[in-house]
Amino acid sequence: MLFFDSLTHPTVNSHSDDTSFEAVKNQMSTYGFKWALAVGLDDVNDYNHESFIKECLKYKCFIPIAGVNPKKEEKVLAKEIDHIKELGFKGIKIHPRLSQIDWSYETLPIILNLASKKGLVTLLCTYMHGKITNGNYNDPFISLINLLSLSPEAKVVLLHGGDVRLLQYAELVRGNQNLLLDLSFTILKYRGSSLDLDIKFLFERFDKRICIGTDHPSYSHKDLIERVKEFSLGIEQVKLDNIFYKNLIEWFGIKKD
Repeated sequence: MLFFDSLTHPTVNSHSDDTSFEAVKNQMSTYGFKWALAVGLDDVNDYNHESFIKECLKYKCFIPIAGVNPKKEEKVLAKEIDHIKELGFKGIKIHPRLSQIDWSYETLPIILNLASKKGLVTLLCTYMHGKITNGNYNDPFISLINLLSLSPEAKVVLLHGGDVRLLQYAELVRGNQNLLLDLSFTILKYRGSSLDLDIKFLFERFDKRICIGTDHPSYSHKDLIERVKEFSLGIEQVKLDNIFYKNLIEWFGIKKD
């Protein structure tokens, strides 16, 4: 059985034995993961686009995704997106909590549209929880819809699937073919909660619009394999193939062999 990890965070200057590109590749091989999105995080572990993709391209299993800081001028962002495309990245990631912004931040629709024009997929982290003193009081779901409406052609992966609001985000994805619902982190963090019923429901009825991942190093490939076994019982293999790898290889235009 093949698997595609929707979210890993290997680092060039790893401060941990299990986050180097080589270590992540070995973990993937052990548990049947043929591909993974290798996602950079802006301003984390000395990240920069050039060194990250140089390391990433040494391995056939990794699809490079650039971390982007939205807090830049439009001209700077336009040049950066051009450069990201030229380097060979397949997408970009926006991480609102790390960047200390919400979905109403003024440069976000600009970034999504720039990425879309360059044929880059945008990954948006939907885990928006934190201290109330952070000052983000807007409903993230409504703010996200407003953002996406300003970038209607952008191809977007909703990382973590809205976590505790999973079904609500699934309904958003259902009506918009340019959106993909990712279950990384959420499928593991909320084990034993009512979300188990929601995830099982999506495995049964929404197989063409979801994908799975670890959010490594938050969780391991072993953790994910154990979890998907729980949701796979009674599910047709064709549906499992969609969820486990086919949706993502089609989304990123990757050949299976």
